Amino acid sequence: MAAEEQAHSNKPYVFEHFRLGYVGFAIPWAWVFELAHRRTSASSSYDNAAVLFLMLAAGMLFFVALRKLSKGGGVEKLLHWPMAILAAISIVLISLPHLGVIVIPDVVGFAVAGVAGAFMYLSWVPFYSSVDLRSAVACAFASMVVSSVLKFALDVMPLLLGNVCLIALPLCLPYLLNQASAHMPPKDTPLIYFGSARQSFPYLVLLGVAVCAFVIGVAPAVSPNAVTEPVALYSFAQQSISVLAALAVLWWVFAYRGKLHFTNTWRAIVIIVSTALLFLPNIDSELAGWALVLVGVAQAILVAVLWCMLADVAHHSSANRFTVFGFAWVCYALPLALGRLAGGLLANLDNVVFVIALLSYALTVTGILSLNERNFIESQIFRDLDMPETGHSMYASIDEGCEHLGARYKLTGREVEVLKLLCKGRSKSYIAETLVISENTVRSHARHIYRKLDVHSKQDVMDMISEKRN
Repeated sequence: MAAEEQAHSNKPYVFEHFRLGYVGFAIPWAWVFELAHRRTSASSSYDNAAVLFLMLAAGMLFFVALRKLSKGGGVEKLLHWPMAILAAISIVLISLPHLGVIVIPDVVGFAVAGVAGAFMYLSWVPFYSSVDLRSAVACAFASMVVSSVLKFALDVMPLLLGNVCLIALPLCLPYLLNQASAHMPPKDTPLIYFGSARQSFPYLVLLGVAVCAFVIGVAPAVSPNAVTEPVALYSFAQQSISVLAALAVLWWVFAYRGKLHFTNTWRAIVIIVSTALLFLPNIDSELAGWALVLVGVAQAILVAVLWCMLADVAHHSSANRFTVFGFAWVCYALPLALGRLAGGLLANLDNVVFVIALLSYALTVTGILSLNERNFIESQIFRDLDMPETGHSMYASIDEGCEHLGARYKLTGREVEVLKLLCKGRSKSYIAETLVISENTVRSHARHIYRKLDVHSKQDVMDMISEKRN
């Protein structure tokens, strides 16, 4: 009876059996954000935020390469106490110039912090890639709420106290990681959609993420006179809106039982960033500060959606999970750093309004391309939220499931081929081109398949493939 109630309840396991570790992802999220917006010493001549994100991208690639060279042996131990100690050391290096102790430029501290931040993010990869999508969405957006609270608290703290907290937060991370790992939600047996690392990367989607991240990096620089004082007011506004956005997603998915469509969430991010970008060069300094608040909110939503997307892809891929997260996260961090560097150059141009319009155009075009209907990976993202709740899949892959259904319901060989492509999100025109048949023939096969299976839609077929073992 309890299992039956759980199946009909839309509340995820992590909410019913809450542990503090489930929101531990908030620590690297808030830590990296705060460093990117940290006040630097007067002697610094670098864009330390750009250095931070450049080294974060480099740290991701370094760990992926190191793990591959060592074949995974012992390298993951770096993602626990060594990572926490490295993060604490980086804050000490950043703090020294503020205390009048100029041993080395604080840019070195930001470079070390970038590598430590990469390791902090990667430390959550095993957890998020192992849990079902409902738990991943619940943990990620709950972490977004907690990270927003942490960001505001760090923003309004005196600099010295804030640095102490930035040293302490990474040292809490190993405990939270252990707690989350010790209380894992019930595991399912996921369908394998992606058989290799190459198949696992949503290239067009990541192109859209890269362009959006670049524009987010550029935005503050093209409006250097934007008023963001008092810090407490603007920080409170940005983090409050971020909290409301995260709570809205959690309510929509788990209380209202609405569908979380990747296409709709991505469009919302693009619209927010494009709108802020449109107004930044054309409004006064006070309004520009509020436009930057919108950009900050869009960035927070982008991080949450991207992390959930990677958790979903890694969960359904046979590729190494660190490779999936590492390379994809570089597509966010590296363009963000390049945007920070390019922003300073663009701000000095006479035709900056035209450049901003060009960036908005590029963001819109890549958004359209990344949501192309033939993008199979995009069509699979967040599909599990429409499936029955956590259980054990009857089959190991879509192809295997379709073959079993074909044998059970006496489908022809051609009908099985069509069924496999339909279940993988392919359009009828794509199927026609692939199988060298007409679209009318595809429609005819689809009608025969649905009649034999006694279903009415592709989703009904996916439900049959994903049904739980008794």
